[in-house]
This record gives sequence, structure tokens and C-alpha cells, in this order.
Amino acid sequence: MPDDEQSTGGAAIAVGQRIRDARKAQRMTIEELADASGLTKSFVSKVERGRSTASVAALLRISGALGIPLSSLFETAATRSIVRARDYPAISFGGYDINEFLLTPQSEQRVQVLLSQISPGGGSGREPYPLPGEVEFAFVVSGQLDVAFSDGVVTLDAGDAMTFDPASPHAFQVAATSPETTVLWMICPALPHRSAHRKP
Repeated sequence: MPDDEQSTGGAAIAVGQRIRDARKAQRMTIEELADASGLTKSFVSKVERGRSTASVAALLRISGALGIPLSSLFETAATRSIVRARDYPAISFGGYDINEFLLTPQSEQRVQVLLSQISPGGGSGREPYPLPGEVEFAFVVSGQLDVAFSDGVVTLDAGDAMTFDPASPHAFQVAATSPETTVLWMICPALPHRSAHRKP
């Protein structure tokens, strides 16, 4: 059978739903997932709808294209997700002199929480930019952060928090004279991992 297709089994619908959820969480189309995994669009569509069961080899391609572990396609939905400090997955949204970590599951679409460690002089870039979301929240854990909007700059010190519309063009930076700054960001809904970026 093409694309390592096998006869449909009892778990096909559940696996297909998890693939669909992970794909939508990253704002990928079926065609994009098919191209990234080297499988046909029709096959991926059938797998998502539970009409075909993919082989392990095909599922490895799909999970690899989605950037998720193969095991996550077979897990029962959990009521909680724990990310230990030693296991923060690194994620890049661009910018410079900044390390970012994803604290929420990649499949979580409702909210996205990021931890940014920004070196002195680092940030998203000078040019303000909008993000596709409904609300954005920033909490400065340590250091000092400057957030630039079209009408001025807001300086946040350690312990300060700000909630704002991510569609409003903005940029952030840590002054060269400031210490390394740690910021906790929350964005609703989650940004697509493949296309969202912090403009350099």
C-alpha cells in the first residue's frame, strides 16, 4: 500500500486525532505536514480521519515533521503536564542574545508560556512588530526590560507585570547597562511554532 498504509485498527481514530491536534497547534496545513514528512496529502488526511492506520515508519516521519515524540501519538490525554526545570525545551522566536524555553506542551493551543533569558543589549530587535494573538502577558522575574510601543517605551523592573494586545506593534530589549534579565511571557492563543518569530 502507498505511504506504508495498513488496514484500519481500533486505535486509528485516536492517533489521527492527536496528529490533527498537533498539526493545528502549529498552524500547519495537511499539505504542509505531508510535504515535511514526505508522505502524500491524501494519506495524511486519511490517517487524521482514522480511515487509514500508518506504519511505525510513517508515524516517525509525521512526528518528526511535527517536532513531537512518537510516543505522544499513543498517550492517553493527561489532566496535567509537568515540565521540570532541567527539561525546559529550547525554542527560538528570533531576536539576538536571548535564550527562550517553552514551558507549555507543544500541543497546547489555548495558551503558550515562554521563559526568556536575555543578555545585556539583547532583545527582539529595534523594529516593533505585531503578533497573532488575543492577549500577551509579561512578568519580569529578574533584571529590567524595556518594551517599545508606537506611543513610547515602558520599562519593567523585577517583579513588574504587563498585559497588552499582541496585535499592537511592539519590541523589547535589555539595556546594555542592565543585568541579564529573565522574563516570563504568556500568549493566548499559542503562537504557531513554525511561522511565529521575534523579528531580528
